[in-house]
Amino acid sequence: MTHDHIKRRAHAEFSKWAATYDAHWLNHYLFEPSHNLLLGVLGRERPGRVLDIGCGTGELAGRLAGRGWEVTGLDLCERMLRKARAKSNGNGEKVLLTAGDSEHIPLASRTFDTVTCANSFHHYPRQQAVVREMFRVLKPGGQLFLLDGWPDQWVGRIIYDIIITHVEGGTVRHCPSHKAKALLETAGFRGVSQKRVYSLFPILLTRGMVPC
Repeated sequence: MTHDHIKRRAHAEFSKWAATYDAHWLNHYLFEPSHNLLLGVLGRERPGRVLDIGCGTGELAGRLAGRGWEVTGLDLCERMLRKARAKSNGNGEKVLLTAGDSEHIPLASRTFDTVTCANSFHHYPRQQAVVREMFRVLKPGGQLFLLDGWPDQWVGRIIYDIIITHVEGGTVRHCPSHKAKALLETAGFRGVSQKRVYSLFPILLTRGMVPC
């Protein structure tokens, strides 16, 4: 299966899923806890301009806006963005939503203080290209927070490589921690660190900074 076919298939799946996405069991057991983790970490940062890649229905984007961030949300699926606009979590005026491919982010270089990517990275067939684009749009000193499933141990492999892969269409693959770290370092990020959370769904947060 080609990379472009994988993206087309993901677009079709999420277009069908958009209407019921927020009510899916994954939101309660995975997405909401992972958003809480990320918001807790970002709560120690000074709010600025943030790009949320793979923003989906805008749940994280709305919560970031409610905490004072100036948010741009990017997603490949227009139907997911329509749901985000309709919802907006009361912060619609603080969130700019843009349709686009994470491999070719349609935004200027050195624009954002922070980039977030929560629970969507495993859908990207050319992950190194995406990380390079994340690096490009960040200002010097800007930070990337990459949050996804952690498949390193046997529990994670069962959950992500079998269960989640089946739920999300059979073409997704979650990065083990060493690969996620290598992707950031190869793109030029420095001070790469990782936080692993043991829970019903093991979570991996990989963080890196653009050199000043």
